Amino acid sequence: MIKLAITSNIKKYYKGYIDFIDHYWIEAFEKKKINYSLLPNNIILSRKILKKNNLLILAGGNDIITNKKDSKLRNKIENNLIKEAIKLKIPIIGICRGAQLLNLYFGGKIRKIRSHMRTRHNIFLEKNEIIRMNKLNVNSFHNYGIGPKDLSKKLKVIGTDGKKNVEMYLLKEKKILGIMWHPERELNLKILFQLINFYKKW
Repeated sequence: MIKLAITSNIKKYYKGYIDFIDHYWIEAFEKKKINYSLLPNNIILSRKILKKNNLLILAGGNDIITNKKDSKLRNKIENNLIKEAIKLKIPIIGICRGAQLLNLYFGGKIRKIRSHMRTRHNIFLEKNEIIRMNKLNVNSFHNYGIGPKDLSKKLKVIGTDGKKNVEMYLLKEKKILGIMWHPERELNLKILFQLINFYKKW
């Protein structure tokens, strides 16, 4: 049975901060009756909640490279969660921002990328056991991306765009999957559930 934990976006609100999640995720989970826990941007609470789940999703949201206090806090929380999930052998799926953060965690790089905000494009997939297609048209909502030479040497590229920017990768022995688009925002949620259900093979 899937029991997943998903990270929260964060933003300044008056004199404090609020955690929140995109409603696309809530609607997708409700459609498939998936049990999920929202991970707050708090190290102690998020680690405690993670231990009760068997899948971690690092969701999209704030840019990673920024001077904003809220984004820096989220980076710290999620890096801690990555470390904890690996220790507990909990599979991780990084979505957009999450994929970027995982790449950085394993020593890769990210960079500003053009023509990837609020658009669609094709990605080209190598043979894999997750998405059994050689081409996929996906949405794109990111300012930063993983260039052709930016992927950590520990990660295996599975999908790229027309300019060889990395769109999907895998680290099977650590149970880690990263994708740069938002499957939860697609009308057809088939790919999203294929990604979520892949954890069972681990």
